[in-house]
Amino acid sequence: MKQAGLDLGSVNTKLVVLENGKRVYNQVIPSRFDSVQAGITLLKSYVEEHGEKPKKLVVTGYGRVNFPEGRVITEITCQARGCHTYFPDYAYILDLGGQDAKVIKKSAEGKVVQFIMNDKCAAGTGRFLDVILKGLDLTSMEVELATEAKPMPINSMCTVFAESEVITMLAKGIPKPEVIAGLFKSTAKRLANFVESVGHPECLIFTGGGAYYSLLVQFLERELKGNVVIPSEPELTAALGAALLA
Repeated sequence: MKQAGLDLGSVNTKLVVLENGKRVYNQVIPSRFDSVQAGITLLKSYVEEHGEKPKKLVVTGYGRVNFPEGRVITEITCQARGCHTYFPDYAYILDLGGQDAKVIKKSAEGKVVQFIMNDKCAAGTGRFLDVILKGLDLTSMEVELATEAKPMPINSMCTVFAESEVITMLAKGIPKPEVIAGLFKSTAKRLANFVESVGHPECLIFTGGGAYYSLLVQFLERELKGNVVIPSEPELTAALGAALLA
């Protein structure tokens, strides 16, 4: 029997399909400001390719309440379940999405024990980093150089003010790698404080699109003075958890 998890995210929408507990299909497409429609499109594509809908469906993420079918489960619960598959021995999860950040503490069984969410401000989210990094028009070499650069302090964590601060630094001739390093260090510091408001993990599971920023991972490990582990596909963990719960 096939069961599916659909994660209607603010930036991307993800579908994972399992058969007898094993993943047989996954797909990610941009939400484009309408995650419900993106979810409908994903399911339709799956049916066209495989000839039938999954027997069971769990829907999670931003658009879950408005989706026309499936059982609704919060992304907190789905994230904990999905991450537990990869790292059953670690309790703490940082999920850095496009529009919010979450810290989750899970039990030895993969159930949520405690969580906090930042969804009121873009600071410390994937959106915060994306806006500023896109404005910098980076080359891969500049990003690589930033790993060895001395971080310039970025004082503001408001997206608008931080972007202005970055532009001012560059206008003053401060090397771009130093500015980039400063941006990631300040973000990591904020996220570390966020994590430590829930607990002090020796090892943190890092999920969401933000986990693809290797420089952020480096600074996060320094700030937390611990290890950060990342699932092989960090953007799919909530959809995987939803499929498992289905």
